[in-house]
Formats: sequence, structure tokens, C-alpha cells
Amino acid sequence: MRVAGLRSPWLLVLGIAACGPPGGPEGVADRDYAEGRYQEALAVYAPLAETEPSPSLWAKIGASALRLGQLREATAAYQALASAAPDRADEAAEGLERVIEAAERRRDEVRLEEAVSALRAVAPDRPLGRHALNLMQVAEGPVAASDFAAALAVASDARTVDSLLVQQAGALAATGECTEAIELYQAALRRAGRSGNRGAEAGVVDCFFRLGAMQLMTAPDSAEAWFRSAAGINATTPLGRAAMVGLGDARLRQGDLVGAALAYQTILSSGDRSDSLSTVAAAKLNALVSADVPDSLSMETP
Repeated sequence: MRVAGLRSPWLLVLGIAACGPPGGPEGVADRDYAEGRYQEALAVYAPLAETEPSPSLWAKIGASALRLGQLREATAAYQALASAAPDRADEAAEGLERVIEAAERRRDEVRLEEAVSALRAVAPDRPLGRHALNLMQVAEGPVAASDFAAALAVASDARTVDSLLVQQAGALAATGECTEAIELYQAALRRAGRSGNRGAEAGVVDCFFRLGAMQLMTAPDSAEAWFRSAAGINATTPLGRAAMVGLGDARLRQGDLVGAALAYQTILSSGDRSDSLSTVAAAKLNALVSADVPDSLSMETP
């Protein structure tokens, strides 16, 4: 008997009770479920599924586990249902949506991500709607590109879109994915126009700087471009001034002593000469003047 889409708890109980045989362990478990003894029912369904798996058992395990708040087990059961009976994929998707809703209520990021991923696999064309936004709210790291796109699609206003762009970019940057993060930060900056977006600006400068620092020793030409981009946004902030130091270091490694000196001099003329960056820039500039450019004068971050 198919019970797809049964949202009412009583209808779901009746549907499950009608699925199994009148006797035997499964029949007893069906009666346990119908009378609210979900733990007892699951204790019978789960071993039966190991020895005699069937779509109806997976559906019952999913419903029982969900009732007990065992969201990981419910997700796995609904995935197994869709795999065992593709014609019941809609039923499995309905079950996974209920798991998602339960995870949202608990603000359980791990179970929410698991259920969303399972729903994507079971019903790839099914819109996530507000679930994608809820996932963004609880996720501590970057979400999948498809889930991020879904969240953007249901964002209700421009401010929410901007916030999502910066949030996903920051999460990507935190995991070392600065190249991907830059694209999102720049999208947020383009949307902001002259009004600006401080979060996006700070984020993109940080990524430019980090990429420049990563490539300074092995690819000074690329490092120069990254540092130039960072300093070009705002060369007066601590990170912007550090990028100017990096720009000087990159030029030095290219053999451009004059260009390096100009970059270091910019630091000395743009801030307090007693701060740490000015001290570093002055030391590097003095080393150039004395034609002594030791590797120990490597770039420092603020």
C-alpha cells in the first residue's frame, strides 16, 4: 500500500498498520507503531530489513526513526526506499522533507545537510525553497553550490542576497577556496555600487593578499598582480598597506629594484613611521640602498 505524501500523523499510522501482515513480528510492530510505541516498532523493523529488506520496511523504518528523532536513521531509510522502489521516490522525498523540517527545528546542521543532500539525490528536480535558506543560516562552512543557488533563488530582498553572497564567500575563504570566494565577493561589490559593501570589500582584500602571499616565492608575477589588486581597493588600511609591502617584495623578486623601492616608500608616506609595517618597509628600503637584500626581510602581515 502506498502512503506517499501522508502528512497527517493519524493517516500515516493507519497507512503503516495496513501495510504489514496481520500476524508475525512485522504485524506486531505495525500495531506498536499505531499505538505510539515507536521504539518497540523500530526494534523489530530494523532487524527485519537486514534479513528481508523491502520498500515497505524502509518506509516504516523511516517513519519510526523520524518519530523518535533519529534523523540520521530516518534519512538513510528514505534513501533506501527510493533506491529499492524508484516508483516510490516521491514518497521518499516527502519523508526526507519531514526530516529536513525536524532538523531545522532542532537547528541541527549536520542532520540538515545530510537530509538535504539525500533529497537532492532522490529528487534532484524538487525545489528546496526555504530549506536552502535555513541551511545557510545554520551551516558553519560553505554549502554545496546547488544549495547556495537555491537559497539565492528564494531570497526575498536585495539585502538578503548580498548577505548570502558574503556569507558563502567567507565560508569558502575560510576553507582555503579564495579563488571561488573572490567571485562572490566581487559580485556583492558590483551589486553595492558606490554605496559599497564593507564585508565584501574586506573579504576580497584578504583573499587577494593571501593569494599573493602564497605565490610570492614561486610565481612573483602572479603575486604582484594579487598584491596590486589588494592595495588598489584601499591602500590605507593595515591589510592594504601590507599588500604594498608584498608588492615591493614581488617586484624585488622580479629584479625590479626601483619598483620595489617605490612600493616600500609608499608605506612610509602613508602611515605612522613608528608602526610595525613602516618599520618593515624602512628595513627593506635600507637594504635596497645598501644593495643587501637578505631573504630574512620577507613579507610580514599586520
